[in-house]
Amino acid sequence: MAQEVRSATPLNPTFPALADIVPSFRLDGHVTVVTGAAGGLAHTLCQALVSQGSQLALLDLKLESLEFVRKELELFQVQNNITPVEISLWACDISNADEVEMIVKSIPGSHQGIVPQKLVHTAGFCQNINAHEYDAAKAQMLVNVNLLGSLYICQSMSRLLLAKRIRRKSISSDVHESGEMMPQFPEASFVLIGSMSGLIVNTPQPQCAYNMSKAGVIHLVKSLAAEWAKYGIRVNAISPGYIATALTKKVISLSPEGAALQKEWIDRIPIGRMAEPKEFVGSMLYLLSKSASSYTTGENMVVDGGYVCW
Repeated sequence: MAQEVRSATPLNPTFPALADIVPSFRLDGHVTVVTGAAGGLAHTLCQALVSQGSQLALLDLKLESLEFVRKELELFQVQNNITPVEISLWACDISNADEVEMIVKSIPGSHQGIVPQKLVHTAGFCQNINAHEYDAAKAQMLVNVNLLGSLYICQSMSRLLLAKRIRRKSISSDVHESGEMMPQFPEASFVLIGSMSGLIVNTPQPQCAYNMSKAGVIHLVKSLAAEWAKYGIRVNAISPGYIATALTKKVISLSPEGAALQKEWIDRIPIGRMAEPKEFVGSMLYLLSKSASSYTTGENMVVDGGYVCW
């Protein structure tokens, strides 16, 4: 007799509660670690996170920059009648594994002992240098920040979580039997910012090391997702196209060359414009939400206005 295939949808459906069908994007009771938190994209993402009730642990190279971000977030909460949340600041070189580990271990102490299960990793930078002229030290630094930094922050956060695992009670009478580890973190979600540059070669600007690093981030996401699914830790990427952050707008407006570069980019985008930072909020909240994306891991969400279609 053929084995019955059990469907995810019951044959005799009941009427579930609305909360079991329509996802919530609330993050109350969570601490979200945000790296590169002084950047333009991260600024908008942090506003969305506090609006959904998440506490924040903000990481970047300089505390002064983070102090400015925190003040702006506090004003944002007041102006929008948002219940204030705890916001901690951490000066961190994401390319230094020991420093990342020390800071991640310290975060719960500033957040009522809450172990962070949410990550939005935006730290990274780009250099436009011809490949045959690329200085080895510069290329090494970029890869250390963009790619190895992505590994380090994910490692440290996962170690903090896995240290909290419980073991299934063993059926063995041996008192030394440790039992089997149980997947225990259905709320854990790491969101890394990749780039369409990990899938295509940008033109006309040369940026081989950046492209290489972002391709690595995308595959790192898939590798970690496959390895950590058994623990309930989901790992995904958002790969933006060109974003009109305040800094980008300033750079392209300073010279005719910048204006020409912007025109070249826009001509290659089917939607016909650059993205606004707020257009990545939906993707982030979807991936962080257990009720919205519990079956999504190892995914690279490309949000590029259609750039990679051509």
